[in-house]
Amino acid sequence: MATTETVQISHTQAQGAQQLMQMASGFIFTASLYPIAKLKIADLLADGPLPVTELAQKTGSNADALYRVLRLLASAGVFAESAGKVFALTPVSDCLRADAPGSMRDMVIWMGNRFHFKVWSEMSYSIETGQPAVEHVYGMRAFEAIFGDPEIAYDFNMAMTSFSRKIAPALLDAYDFSGIGTLMDVAGGHGAILCEVLSRYPGMKGILFDMTNVIEEATCHICSLKMDQRCETVTGNFFDEIPAGADAYYMQHIIHDWADEPALKILANCRRALEGVKDGRLLVVDSVVPETSEPHFSKILDLEMLLMPGGRERTEGEWRELFAKAGFEITRIVPMQAAESVIEARVRS
Repeated sequence: MATTETVQISHTQAQGAQQLMQMASGFIFTASLYPIAKLKIADLLADGPLPVTELAQKTGSNADALYRVLRLLASAGVFAESAGKVFALTPVSDCLRADAPGSMRDMVIWMGNRFHFKVWSEMSYSIETGQPAVEHVYGMRAFEAIFGDPEIAYDFNMAMTSFSRKIAPALLDAYDFSGIGTLMDVAGGHGAILCEVLSRYPGMKGILFDMTNVIEEATCHICSLKMDQRCETVTGNFFDEIPAGADAYYMQHIIHDWADEPALKILANCRRALEGVKDGRLLVVDSVVPETSEPHFSKILDLEMLLMPGGRERTEGEWRELFAKAGFEITRIVPMQAAESVIEARVRS
């Protein structure tokens, strides 16, 4: 005789299930934010609330579909919805405006780019093999795949520049660049950080070192800021050589792209460039992963490194071991009001 059992679910179990569902559906929010950022909905709301019908008209969108996406985002506090399907900005969506100080629009677009969805859908491959999923998906290394597609490359470069602008205030508040005559930004992209440092330290000169295709775009950025008299550009590959001629070498989000072996090649080239430089220093801005289970953005970024270029975020102990192998001694680690720290090192005598 069949019996019916009542399954009792505790409050704790219910909360756990709800938390799992929130995490499992996180990609839906990423997918929803991407078109909203591309359509510049936040910019359209900068002068005040608008009904969804007007937003749809201005963006050439389907009003019903747009409403349903905005409704979801409003439920998470990204927008504010009022009667009549009218939407307004919140402090969160204000960061989606293209011209907002500290705008995150370009970073949101990069995270929602189809490139990310394709690669992250193959995380199981990386867990099984320890190898970057991007190579499994695209048949090439991460940066070859990124720069091989103009749309992906554009979104990536814009996101990195946006991220640099966001980091700049925290960097300048945390670290004193006094005493550096010439600062070289290795793989510094469009030169956003370098120009910010030069603006704060008018007696300093700068050298931006990056690949040819990046430098071409960076030159326009440097000229637009009227920094071309104080900042020169040099092209090259940091695996082949890093030019001498600077008192300090700065690398932001570079070493974390690489596993230990290629990272040591880059650091060895920095060491050669610093040979004989009095008071020369190497400044690496990357995350230092806490050795506890506390939430920290570095743990998310670490998986991006695993799936994409094959690098990793490192703990303090791992940083010290890596630098020692390259002939450097870490002199101090300066935390920033961000997920990153400034790791200062000097050539070991």
